[in-house]
Amino acid sequence: LSSLYKMDVATFKNLLERLQSVDHGTRTEAESALGNISPTERLSLFLQSMTDSSLVTSARTLAAVLCRRLLMNDCEEAFGPLPEDTKNQIRQQLLVAIVNEPVNLMRRKIADVAAELVREHFDDDGVCQWREFQPFIFECFKSPEPGLREIGCHLFAIVPAIFGPDPKKLLTDIGHMLGQALQDADPKVREAGFRALSAFLVHNASENSIQVSLRDLVQPALMAIAANLESDSEDDTMLKCLVEMAESTPKFIRPYLQVTLELCYKVLCNADLSDPIRHIALEVIITLAENIPSGVRKAGKEMIRPLVRTLLQMMTELEDDPDWATADTPEEDEEDSNAITAEMALDRFACAMVSQVVLDEITQTVPIMLEDPDWRKRHAGLMAVSACGEGCHKQMEGMLGSIIQAVIPRMADPEPRVRYAACNAIGQMAADFGPKLQKNYHSAIIPAIMHVLDDKVPRVQANAGAALVNCCETSMKSVLLTYLDDLVNKLQEVMTAKFHEMVEKGHKLVLLQTVTSIAAVADASGENFAPYYDRFMPGLKYIMENAIHPDLRLLRGKTIECISLIVLAVGKEKFMQDANSIMTLFMKTQTAIGGESAGKGSNEDQFDDDDPQVNYIITAWARICKLMGRSFEPFLPTVMPQVLKTARMAPKVCVLDDEEAESFDPESWQILSIGEDQNCAIRTSILEDKATACQMLVCYARELKDSFAPYCEEVLNTMLPLLSLCLNDEIRSAAAEIMPYLMASMKKSRPDLIAGAWDKVFSKLIEAISTEPEREIVAELLESLAGCIENLGVGYLNFERMTEIHRLLDRFFHEHFEKDEERAAKRQDEDYDEQEEERILNEKDEDEYVLSKMCEVMRAIFSTYKTEALPLFQQLMVHVVKLLEPNRPWSDLEWGLCFIADLIECGGPQSFAMKDFFIPAIARAIMHRQNSIRQTAIFSIGVMAMFGCENYVPTLTDFVPPLIQIIESPESSSDENNMCRENAVASMTKIMKYRPEALAPAGLGDMDSLIARWVTWLPIWEDDEETVHVYGYLCDLVEANNPAVLGGPSNTNLPRIVAAIARVFSEKGLSKSNEEEEGAGVAAGDQQHTVNGSKSAPVVYDRCVAILRLIQGNSSVFEACMSQLSEKERQTIVASLS
Repeated sequence: LSSLYKMDVATFKNLLERLQSVDHGTRTEAESALGNISPTERLSLFLQSMTDSSLVTSARTLAAVLCRRLLMNDCEEAFGPLPEDTKNQIRQQLLVAIVNEPVNLMRRKIADVAAELVREHFDDDGVCQWREFQPFIFECFKSPEPGLREIGCHLFAIVPAIFGPDPKKLLTDIGHMLGQALQDADPKVREAGFRALSAFLVHNASENSIQVSLRDLVQPALMAIAANLESDSEDDTMLKCLVEMAESTPKFIRPYLQVTLELCYKVLCNADLSDPIRHIALEVIITLAENIPSGVRKAGKEMIRPLVRTLLQMMTELEDDPDWATADTPEEDEEDSNAITAEMALDRFACAMVSQVVLDEITQTVPIMLEDPDWRKRHAGLMAVSACGEGCHKQMEGMLGSIIQAVIPRMADPEPRVRYAACNAIGQMAADFGPKLQKNYHSAIIPAIMHVLDDKVPRVQANAGAALVNCCETSMKSVLLTYLDDLVNKLQEVMTAKFHEMVEKGHKLVLLQTVTSIAAVADASGENFAPYYDRFMPGLKYIMENAIHPDLRLLRGKTIECISLIVLAVGKEKFMQDANSIMTLFMKTQTAIGGESAGKGSNEDQFDDDDPQVNYIITAWARICKLMGRSFEPFLPTVMPQVLKTARMAPKVCVLDDEEAESFDPESWQILSIGEDQNCAIRTSILEDKATACQMLVCYARELKDSFAPYCEEVLNTMLPLLSLCLNDEIRSAAAEIMPYLMASMKKSRPDLIAGAWDKVFSKLIEAISTEPEREIVAELLESLAGCIENLGVGYLNFERMTEIHRLLDRFFHEHFEKDEERAAKRQDEDYDEQEEERILNEKDEDEYVLSKMCEVMRAIFSTYKTEALPLFQQLMVHVVKLLEPNRPWSDLEWGLCFIADLIECGGPQSFAMKDFFIPAIARAIMHRQNSIRQTAIFSIGVMAMFGCENYVPTLTDFVPPLIQIIESPESSSDENNMCRENAVASMTKIMKYRPEALAPAGLGDMDSLIARWVTWLPIWEDDEETVHVYGYLCDLVEANNPAVLGGPSNTNLPRIVAAIARVFSEKGLSKSNEEEEGAGVAAGDQQHTVNGSKSAPVVYDRCVAILRLIQGNSSVFEACMSQLSEKERQTIVASLS
């Protein structure tokens, strides 16, 4: 390879030495020199240096590390351009060097380089093109030298894909090799063998047959762990691998689950072992509980209570800190401490187990801890209450009174850290059990919090404020209003005192929290906060104007948040009185922050990326926009640059080895393992700010509508790529949500751009839906597609796009039925129990959510394209028919009926050709025990009458008797049945109006008698869509002076008519004319809207008011009618006529 060198080897040796220099300048100069060497030459020099035994080990090691990093990041530039002969030489040189290297550490470094290179040799089918590499692994393992056996397993562990996409044919050899490795006399070989087993299983996690084939290795693997801990109690490698196996392949461990749990619990309880080792053993237990909870409940039933006791004991292992009570900073959780590790584990274990056994131990042990003289035990008991609320929610709900009774006294505990923990418990319980907790126990909770708001210990005082925030966020407004005046007085008092303390001493912890607490109270009390506006706003504006020091940026940000939440709460009228000064402050904040922005030339460079104000100002502007509506448009030029800049921020992602990953702060970076000694680090704060900005763009697009048009193209180009950004769910969700708004705005304001924009949106949406791993976001993406189709209207779905949608929906239907079969199989599993059924039902809910959005897509297509969409539906009909099968889950049947209703409504007469597929299902469903299914079936009959052809008349005739039976049944008006009754009234109304010829064959030939009977079915009010049809028909009859509806010559039905109108008005079952939104078209006489710029018939509400006015003309009759109404109904009628 010497022909590749352009730098002298001796010179490069010197460069390696300078790269290790302790002098920063020397090291920087060397790094620059290294960067100037071409990638191919660097690769050659690294290879030469790391295999040169004349070099010192540190230089060789550095060369190997840098070589691996070069291949990891720039293999295409370093290795790709080389001639094939040279590549072969490099591959051969690496394998020979591994065999011949006498120093084990160096051999491993060379093996790491070879493994990195082999990763670049896999083709699209997952087959390795470095043919010698796989046999080399087996040859190494056959060596009598332990070092080579170890390196064979090590290479296996680093590149588990080396055995190809279908390793089953090699399983016998693989199993033999791993089995021998796990029982090897050399502990290093055993460790490497364990890593290889773990890596291979994780890589093939979806292949159940591989797990079954290798299951005999579980026992020797567990024995290897035990032996390893005896020989080297500080080596955590095997336990870490066991965590990965518990996460990815828990069923592999299941036959030996009890042994695994006992082993790990034994390690956890062994105080002679180091805490990190014990923590990893605990992580194995918790991970297994999270992944096979039913198995742990069965196999570990004798361990659950002892484990909870052990965790509670670990939570007491706190150290005295004399500075804790005076610190002006938030308490920092030491996540590697026993107390925090155990607390987090208890939280996760409770959530995973959802078991009464966990709570039994808590309720037995914690009350004793809360009365213990040792403050650590009282503290641990309270933190346990906080930790168990989510996981033991169902079981704890009935015990809230006794829990509150035990916790509240601790808020006055003599030990400040106990008071802190008590506030934490109350705040967490408010989040977990609100609003029920606040509704039933506010008289104990709120006064206790207000008392601790005066605490002399800053951390305790601040945590009381945090507990108040949680109470406000989940409390009913009526509960909060009882204490509003006292809360406001207390918060104003604390804010004033702490502001002066900050000015005098620089303390700001409590002030920060108080500003947040004020914001929470304002947000929760809404317009009721208006009387207190002037008490807080001047002080908050003063903070904004004067808190310009960089150390006060967070305070300024929270103040911005507080101001925006207050103005949103009190409403536009109050805000507009003060809008000029607030908007001026916000504008100043946006354009410059003191000296921070000096010299920066554009709005896009106002903030540092880590400035906490960015998130707050972006969110605040969105709240102001929501309040002002389209009046916010003039501020967009100031606001949008920063929002767009933040939304466009590139995520910071690094690929690291294990050693590098340990140096990254877990508070700022999320570290994900992506393979043996490979990790992906993601900067979380950037993603959080990016997600906030994206959500605010959605807010602007939604609130401003056409006014947002000038930014649509720019926003679209920003958001489209984010539909598939795998790093953050909220970002993908926001990107999906904004698309329909952008399409609507661009279609109206930028018709020249809409076709091209839709091309990109459609392609990206289909791609994102096809590849999205999260079911909830799949549903949101489908909803976005439906919204785009509706907003664009006819002409934007050609045959090719319809075909793509069919392909997508067809795949999802197949997946839906497959997942249902998988759930049925889980119910036959050995570990199936009541808690597992809850998990299964949660999965079912996710699938139903996706199915509902599939229905939305079809409805959007049908409502837009009508009969043109029938070919698409016909292709999917086989799936819909399966949904309608009697043995399907009731949710399938309901959504199947929704598909059919859309087919009839939008397919009209042409839907009749498919009637045999759905009429029997509707007939079965109208008497189904599930109300929602009955309702949907009944609704479908009305749709049939309204949109079907005369061919449906015999079918409608058959449905008339059961509809009347549903309406006139003695139980029809019960709470659970009333919605079905109202839909039945609406369907009969539609038959009477649109298909009266179906009535006579059903024995209802006398229309006058039927109308008189129909009036007795009123009022209806629950289903807004159906009230429009029913009351529209009532108006038709009254306006035509139909004697049957009026009650003959004497108009005896007028009181009944007025009562029916009064009831629907008082229940807000009919929208007023200025509240109407565009909806599905209905026939003349029903709800009407403006069409093509000209006014159509009045809306039904206005027609009902006109009838009331007509009756009002006869005062004696009107008074007689009014006298039969309730007070609420009378007030509603008077208001409608005023």
